[in-house]
Amino acid sequence: MLKRLLTLLALIAILAMAAMPAAAKDVNDQIKSLNKRLQKLELKSNKSKILWSGDLRIEAHSITGETAPYYDGMQLQSVLTNSLWYHGSTGNLPLDGTGQFDYNAVLGEIGANPGDYLLWANSLQFNDIPGMMEPMLFDMAVAMGMDPSTMTPADWAGVQNAALGMMKEVGGLQPAQKTDNSILYTTRLRLNMDAKVSRDVTFAGRLSMYKPWGASTQVGMFNGQANTLAMDANEPGVPGDTTLKVERAYFNWNNLFGQPMYLSLGRRPSTGGPPLHYRHDESRAGTPMGTVIDFQLDGATLGYHVGDHTALRACYGLGYESQYGNGTLGQDLDTVLKDASFFGFNIDAWNAEDMQIQATVARAFNITDGFTGFVIMPNNPVSGAPMPGPIVTRFNPSVNLGDFDLASLLLARKDGNLDWFVTGSWSKSKPIDGVTTPFGGMFADPFAPVEEQTGSMYYVGARYNFNEDKTKVGLEYNHGSQYWFNFAPSQDDIIAPKTSTRGTVWEGYITHRVNRKFVVKLAYINYDYDYSGSGWHLGEPKDLDTNPVLGFPTYKKAGKISLGFSARF
Repeated sequence: MLKRLLTLLALIAILAMAAMPAAAKDVNDQIKSLNKRLQKLELKSNKSKILWSGDLRIEAHSITGETAPYYDGMQLQSVLTNSLWYHGSTGNLPLDGTGQFDYNAVLGEIGANPGDYLLWANSLQFNDIPGMMEPMLFDMAVAMGMDPSTMTPADWAGVQNAALGMMKEVGGLQPAQKTDNSILYTTRLRLNMDAKVSRDVTFAGRLSMYKPWGASTQVGMFNGQANTLAMDANEPGVPGDTTLKVERAYFNWNNLFGQPMYLSLGRRPSTGGPPLHYRHDESRAGTPMGTVIDFQLDGATLGYHVGDHTALRACYGLGYESQYGNGTLGQDLDTVLKDASFFGFNIDAWNAEDMQIQATVARAFNITDGFTGFVIMPNNPVSGAPMPGPIVTRFNPSVNLGDFDLASLLLARKDGNLDWFVTGSWSKSKPIDGVTTPFGGMFADPFAPVEEQTGSMYYVGARYNFNEDKTKVGLEYNHGSQYWFNFAPSQDDIIAPKTSTRGTVWEGYITHRVNRKFVVKLAYINYDYDYSGSGWHLGEPKDLDTNPVLGFPTYKKAGKISLGFSARF
């Protein structure tokens, strides 16, 4: 009975639809059409909530350089570890009959016992080396006619230096070399996003791609410069591949508690800060001063606008997450590294069109021997031996080195057609005593004691504006001391971050606005290095005029002339 009733109701519904007037069908069609139009308008409205802008920059560079004469530190490391094996295997020092270092004896012993040597070499850890050196240095002291029982720490250091001095001569002094690249083209694309989420909440983001022509690889060969390690801190400030990367993504929550206060969270605008924007003919691009921090950071800012021209910002950033993704599950927590983080204040004492006074004061906590990233190492940093091939390796920090303090002060003014600025910057290391790595401790060579070191850098510049600000001619100069260090691996300088230089940098440029949004730039930058390790916090900075032992060839001089075109939209 129920089945028959359902069949009858279905038949009635079919007849009713068949008898429906044409006008009613037209109304239904109109309703469907209107719904589709409303959906399109809603989609368009949602899209229009994001304000897009950006720029495309094409540049051509010609790079010249000359390395300093040096003794190969990687080869010295290899000679040292092989000699340690020889001493452990034979019980003898690798010396000839006249007391001179005999590396052929070491190689001969390795050739005669390849299996034993490979087993030993494959299990060698950096922390094993100091203990292995002690008996060899004891025998060396005896061979030099010294009484080990009466020797002071300075005496032992002298014996070690004498041994290393003989070993470094195996490869001989590497002469200065020219390193020219007659033409290098690059393309950089940046897409900016801005949106108003609510009355007091705004969003800002930037997607960026930066690559050399004829290449698309984010992982390059490590050459000792901080910008040759592909890591979170310098992407996409260093030319790499064709992928868009999230350079910035953060929100601002304004008018907190009804006060001129805001909270900002996310991937920070921590690159391109003042006064680096002058040479690019751009507005201020980052919050912290670019003299001390040009570093991609995730973190937070709590800001307070004291007045129309004065603001105080407390900033936090995380440089290295030590546990997530690093295989620490199940490990002894006492052996897991601490997160490397930053905290500081950015103070806009006065920020107006005609004058800017700004200070950045920051401390980096639990700094590690590098940051997580990918790299191709030419040599094994423990044994010094050449790597078997161009193997991409995930680099993980191995130790917390200590803390680091930074401070910088800027005065910038606009007087008529002249823009000018002066800055002074200061840095101080606070190392953990006795901590070292294959590349050294904080400003100390491997196995050497670490001490607090202070560095400084001053940076000045001026820019004159012609043709109602269409054409601008600028000149900049900066000089860093022996122990100067800043966090600037993301600085857009290709050769190396100029503000990290332990030495002198001159830069001159001309920018011309063909129209308001199309800029042509011609620039020349010249580096004159006094000390090694610029931009790096590991190892003793060496005077480059003294034929030092260096882990990698180091520029003594370098220069770059660039012609660029920027279309801003």
